[in-house]
Amino acid sequence: MMKSVLRLAWLLSLAKADIPSALAKDAECHSGECALNALQRKGQATYEHLAALEDEEASNSSFPTYGYHHWSTTTMYGDAPRAACGGIDTGRLVSGTPYHNVASAQSMWLNCGGTGSCWCGKSGGGDGTTGLGCISCAKGRFLRSAYGKRGKALYALQEEAETELEADKADETDVFASEELIVVVGDLCPSAGNEDWCPPRRGQRNAYGSFNHLDFSHYPKSIPHHHSIPNLNFVFSRIECPHDLQQRYWSMSQCR
Repeated sequence: MMKSVLRLAWLLSLAKADIPSALAKDAECHSGECALNALQRKGQATYEHLAALEDEEASNSSFPTYGYHHWSTTTMYGDAPRAACGGIDTGRLVSGTPYHNVASAQSMWLNCGGTGSCWCGKSGGGDGTTGLGCISCAKGRFLRSAYGKRGKALYALQEEAETELEADKADETDVFASEELIVVVGDLCPSAGNEDWCPPRRGQRNAYGSFNHLDFSHYPKSIPHHHSIPNLNFVFSRIECPHDLQQRYWSMSQCR
């Protein structure tokens, strides 16, 4: 299985490397209002297909994921008018759609560097961390658990989580605090200033023991929206971004 995972990682790196060079030669993307074209769709589909295979063989969560592949802590930060994914306005990116913008932890991006100065960063990950860079999407649901608010590391609650999983098997839907959502990465959660939540490098856990962290612009309506809301945990699987969302992203972003 390890050889298979390594091969998938190698294939994934090739797919990532080919997409930017191909897009750079694509004349349709030189204008500010470019449409998603066949080349972009092919590159994105290749990347997402390999990512899905990687997910199937190398789930990295230490906690129950309830049918999804990955687990993360969450926070909420609002909107950014000029985000790290090509200067997009994160509010406009998802306005009028059912999608949710997130800023993913620096450790989930490729070669983000010690300062977190990333622009148009691609998906990285590895060593336990899930890769989710610019224009990456995932489907997932909020859990009722919010271990981060308890003031102690998540790994200290591993035994408790496993006990809860056994108790929840009779009614697994009760563990979810939201409907299934589609999230898109439009921004970065840099480690500097967010040290408790967003690790700087792949393979590092945050202060609550999680490899992954997603900073939502806004929680869904099913989650209370006052400032004292708990930092609910989130389970997710990576997917190919919906076509309409890709079109909107490429019309707004300076990333090429």
